[in-house]
This record gives sequence, C-alpha cells and structure tokens, in this order.
Amino acid sequence: MPTMKSILLILAIGLLSLSACSDFLDEQVYTEYDPESFLNTESGINAVLNATYRQSRPLYRETWFSFAGWPTDLQLERGGGYAAPAATFANFQWQPSNIFFVNNWREMYEAIRNANSLLDNIDNATSISAEKVNQLRAEAVFLRAFNYYSLYDFFGPVPLITTTEELNFEVARASDEEMQSFIETELRFAADNLPINAELSGKATKGAALALLGRYFLNTKQWQKCADALAEVIALNKYQLFTPIEGLFSVDNEGNSELIFVFESLATGPGWNYTPHAYPVGYPTNQVNYGAQFQMRRTFVNSFHPNDLRAMDYDPDNGKFGWILKSYTDKNGDFIDLMRDEIIPGIEKKYPRSFKFTPDPNALGAVHGNDMPILRYAEVLVSRAEALNELQGPNQTSIDLLNEVRARAEAPPYQLSDFPSKEALRDQILVERGWEFFTEGLRRQDLIRHGTFISSAQERGVTLAQPHHVLYPIPQQELDANSALTQNQGY
Repeated sequence: MPTMKSILLILAIGLLSLSACSDFLDEQVYTEYDPESFLNTESGINAVLNATYRQSRPLYRETWFSFAGWPTDLQLERGGGYAAPAATFANFQWQPSNIFFVNNWREMYEAIRNANSLLDNIDNATSISAEKVNQLRAEAVFLRAFNYYSLYDFFGPVPLITTTEELNFEVARASDEEMQSFIETELRFAADNLPINAELSGKATKGAALALLGRYFLNTKQWQKCADALAEVIALNKYQLFTPIEGLFSVDNEGNSELIFVFESLATGPGWNYTPHAYPVGYPTNQVNYGAQFQMRRTFVNSFHPNDLRAMDYDPDNGKFGWILKSYTDKNGDFIDLMRDEIIPGIEKKYPRSFKFTPDPNALGAVHGNDMPILRYAEVLVSRAEALNELQGPNQTSIDLLNEVRARAEAPPYQLSDFPSKEALRDQILVERGWEFFTEGLRRQDLIRHGTFISSAQERGVTLAQPHHVLYPIPQQELDANSALTQNQGY
C-alpha cells in the first residue's frame, strides 16, 4: 500500500471534501497547494479531515448486506445483478479474490492514510489554538479507529500503519493483542478530547467515541469495560429514544436525539440507494426500483409480538409508516401479500421488506437523502443490558434497559422472573437485538458473539458454513502485493 507523504496529500486533497464554514457536505476542489504549508492552516486540515469522513463512509451494500446480512438468519436477496454476489455470501462460498474484500480493504486503508497524513502534520498548525488542534486531532483519531475496528471485525488483525512518513510496502499483521490495545487506546483518546456537542452535524463527538468503544468491548467480550463505557454515554444526558418509532430514520427527523453518529446523505449526493432495493416488483412509486430485491425472512417477521410497532406494516395510504412492508397494491391495482407463499406469475421476489429508512419523497433517481445511521442510543441500552447480564446474570438493571426499548415499540415488558439463568436472558437479548437492529449491519457481529453464526447457517441448510468463516479472508490482491501478509486460517 503506497504510503509516501506526497501521494497521501494528493489523493486526500483530490477527494470530495466538506466546507468548514458552510454546509458540511459542500464540495471544495483544490487544484494547487503548497505541500509544505497546506496542513499548517485550519482550512487545509479541514480539507483532509473532511475527505477522511467521506472515505470512511461504509460501502453499505457490501458491509451491511453482503457481509452482515445475507449470511445471517434475518435477510435474503433475490433477483437483479446483485443476485450472484449475494448468493456467494448467503451460501458461504466467498473466496480471497472476491472484489468486495478488495474494495473495502482499499477504502478503509485510504481513509486511514488520510487520517495519518493529518496527524503527521497537525502540530505544524501554529496559527490555530491548542484546543482546536486537539479537537481536530481527536476527530482524525476517531476516524482512524473507526476504520481499523471495521477491518478488525471483518478480517481480524491487520497491518497497523500509523504514519505517512515511513515508506514501507510490506507490513506484517499486528498481533491480536496489539490490535485490540490500539483500538481501545485510540477510541479512549477520542472520547477524552472530542466535544459533547458537534460544531456541525455529522461530526464525531464524545458520545460517538464512547458508543463505538462500547460496541468494540461488547464484540470482544470485555463485559465490564463495555458496561462502563456505555454508562458514560448514558451519563452525558444528551441522548434519548426517539418517538414515534416509525419516524426514526426519516429525512424529516434527521439529527434527532437518538442518533449518536451518522454519515450524512443528500438526495443530490452524497446519498445512498438502499430504498430502490427495498421497493418490491410493481410497487406504486415513480422513484427508481431496482431488480435486485433486498428482503426479509418471513419467519423473522412473524416472530414479533403482535403489538410491536417495529413490525407495523408500512402503509402510507392509511397513515402508517412502519418498519416493515408486508403488503401493497401494485401499479396494476392487484393486492400483493408479501407474507404468503403462493406463487404469483412475475412476482417471484415476494418477501417482506425493511422500510425502516422511510423513502425520501425528494429522492433524485436512485439516490435518497436518508442519513446512514452508525451508532444510536437504543444500541447503547441493549448492549449495556447484555454486558451486565454476562457479568451478573439476570438482573433488574438489564431488564429495565431492555424495557426502555420495548416500551418505545409498545411491546410487552420483560419481567426478571421470565429468565431463570444467564443463558436464558442471553438468548432473548439476541432475539431482541434482531427485532431492534435488523438491516443496520449488526447481525453478523451479534451472531458471532453469541456463537451461533455458523450453527444457524448450518440449520438453514448451508452445509459449507465452517468455523473459519467467522473471519473473511485477506484479499488475495493484498497478499500478492505484500509478502509479509499471511492469510486467515481456512482460506
């Protein structure tokens, strides 16, 4: 991976960047700059920092669905040009040469490179106050940690490159201990130095760093550290569950009190195009409707309590904007029930859809303006409940935390007496996480942590699923370019 300082600066500056004095998503174009002074100014630092935000934005169809959706018990894909790559992941047939691994590895390391470039030079910015420099530094550290944690989640330990000032094209993988220590240290530094309130929407904050630290501790089973980090988020008294639940992810409610960290979107770009994948065949919309259909398993949809608003049908004609589309009247006037198995000619893609991300009425083409949620307060509550159960067994605090989320959804509350053992509550928390976080890119992590990622696939008849599949392979292209790299076992 190239790491020369000049290359870093050229590529970082060439990326779309965000204005520090106007809209966070405004594009700036830099055609000339002085390499010796560009990162000495706040505008130059912001140009590279904002490019790092843009580069850190996940490739959602790959990370949320191919990597974290199709191999799990909640989601499936049918039809269109995405059917073949989706089947590769649903059937556990991925290989090191898969282009999705190449794409994600490259994107995340480019974001890391941009952050490193800023961190290498930021102390030269003598015209900026020390307080401001430290905040900008903390943002870069947060984004670098965000990308390294994503790499660690998908691939296990990877090369830790923390500077642009050393030319080394063959860097070995860090040890697991080095990787974990680095992520924890980075996120703790970010949490200690980021502001509670962001200057601009979409910027990293203290709550974002703490919430990501809590997620990291949860998935590495560091239960006490997880519980403590998430308690810090709660103690900020900044976040609360948003009501009504059906408007949580709508464009109209962006920036609400539940959303801790998002990547912002605009219908004019940068946006995201999940919704065209959710619209079923013949759905009555004038917006783009892809042939590649992102769907949900009926068994999962049927598992909700009848009163649970998270499973409420999306029916805008009757004023309902629930999270799941279960039926609709198509453009021909025919009623289509997505919860039934009968075969209708031409409607082979007939499964319920996640409509969590309420369609943007101002979408342009395939691009919708819904912000991409990365961390939200409901996850803080449910994850702390899980950590406390692992530490203490069933306890009233865990039940209360879970019931906060269930009350918002008007689902019946849990009782402590419902759970005779740690294992019983653990199993129910996994179910609850499915109900709350479906199609948000968390299911693979949850199943791995609970030890059911492979076994649940085998129970679905995916005979190729094997223990080594809890990690994805290091991209073959990277192995070919770096003789110091080693492949994950099993590949």
